[in-house]
Amino acid sequence: MSQSIPKQTRQIVLALVLIAAIFMIAVEPFLVDAMLDVIQPAQVARFEKFTAEGNPQAPLVEPAAYLTGFFYPFWMSLAMFAGLVLLLIAKPLYNGAKWARALTLVCLSMPAIGGAYMLVPYLNFVGEGIPPALIIMAFGLIPYFTVVLVEKNDLMQKVLDFYIFLMLGVTAAETFANGHAAHRVLAGHPAIPIYAEGIFILTPARNVAWIAAIVLIAAIYFMSLRKEIGWYLAMAGGLAAMVTGFSTQYVRTATYDYLYQGLMGLGIVVILLIPVVKERMVTDHIVE
Repeated sequence: MSQSIPKQTRQIVLALVLIAAIFMIAVEPFLVDAMLDVIQPAQVARFEKFTAEGNPQAPLVEPAAYLTGFFYPFWMSLAMFAGLVLLLIAKPLYNGAKWARALTLVCLSMPAIGGAYMLVPYLNFVGEGIPPALIIMAFGLIPYFTVVLVEKNDLMQKVLDFYIFLMLGVTAAETFANGHAAHRVLAGHPAIPIYAEGIFILTPARNVAWIAAIVLIAAIYFMSLRKEIGWYLAMAGGLAAMVTGFSTQYVRTATYDYLYQGLMGLGIVVILLIPVVKERMVTDHIVE
């Protein structure tokens, strides 16, 4: 945070970040454990139901419990580590170190992205009550956008920052979730290791999408520093999300999730191609 921001405001922002850090370390693991306690039995029950009915979707559902059992704790662990990092960099963040602000945004994106990913399986297999994943998302998103918007920028810069940092995180979450879905089908399809018709497209839908998610998260860091490499990383991640999303949707039309992914990637690419937007995202526009 810039030193031009009033001391009291910086203290409030820092308090939000530290509360989020403590939540990520000490509370999120219990919420993830509670979600798994209801999601995995529901996934197993659906697999058994489909198997008893002779439903051809049964093999595709079988890996679901294994995958959520790995990836829920995976994102929880990333958030726990990120929470520890936030505690370590609290002082340089308060003192205005630009690298600390950038790293803070990456750390806060972990519960936001992870929570968004966790939300879909919960809704699909449980669908009752307030999903704990929403709470996890909130503890990431609220301080994330507070840090993004607290800087003394002009209105246009604040609007661009809100949109672009939102899309980087949302698209990373969507690409990871779709990569998970593609992997579930690849892991459970009865024809594997031979690729049945319309299945091979899921390899880039998984592999390239997961690479795109990593690149988009890296773009958050460098975009915050107003580095040109951030623009290139955001463009690369957006293009990868767009191409894999649209191509997979063209081949497999059972769901619109890949279409949404493609549109999100397109939403990043189009705005970053506007010259004035690129110029603003690689240079500071601080209002004193």
